[in-house]
Amino acid sequence: MGLLEDIAQAVEALQKSEALALVQKAIDEGVYPPEIINSGIVPGLQGVGKKFEEEEYFLAELMMGGKVSQACIDLVQPHLPESEGANAGTVVLGAVEGDLHDIGYSLVATQLELNGFKVHKIGVNIPAMTFIDKAKELNADIIGLSAFLVTTIPNCNEVINYLQDMGVKDKYKVIIGGTETSQAKADAMGADGWAPNAVEAVRLCQKLMGK
Repeated sequence: MGLLEDIAQAVEALQKSEALALVQKAIDEGVYPPEIINSGIVPGLQGVGKKFEEEEYFLAELMMGGKVSQACIDLVQPHLPESEGANAGTVVLGAVEGDLHDIGYSLVATQLELNGFKVHKIGVNIPAMTFIDKAKELNADIIGLSAFLVTTIPNCNEVINYLQDMGVKDKYKVIIGGTETSQAKADAMGADGWAPNAVEAVRLCQKLMGK
């Protein structure tokens, strides 16, 4: 088994120390940093998600998987290449009010940054108006809403409703993502798009930016 597969396995098994040691080894051996994320850390986190879906892992393990993968990404981050070319767009990204999970959106942020987007992570449990105020402040192109729980999906809708009430819905593209979200739910609330994972989120943002 190769080093990247070992990293994926360690992340999936929630072995933080082992995963970090393997990531450091990959960096030391000159493995291309984005490859460490895309072929090591991400598959590991996907494995955690699969075990959660199959009820082999529960919420505590899912959150631990997010922490392990984020620690690994933080280790790789200083070694990532500067994105080439012009700014692909500015994205404000966070988890909506009531949602305390940063598992997926941190990966989305990293993937977007690798593809030339300027990403502003504003955290978890964020009220609707905070998304809008930050988007205004940064002159953002896209607002990304993460909703992990069924109960917090209506809070994505709240952001869109506020934008419509304020007459600025056309100024920002709004995308949603998270375990309980779907294209149908995005369509129903009038979002501009939905992505099932970080790689698709990049494609979606590129499409919305006309690239």
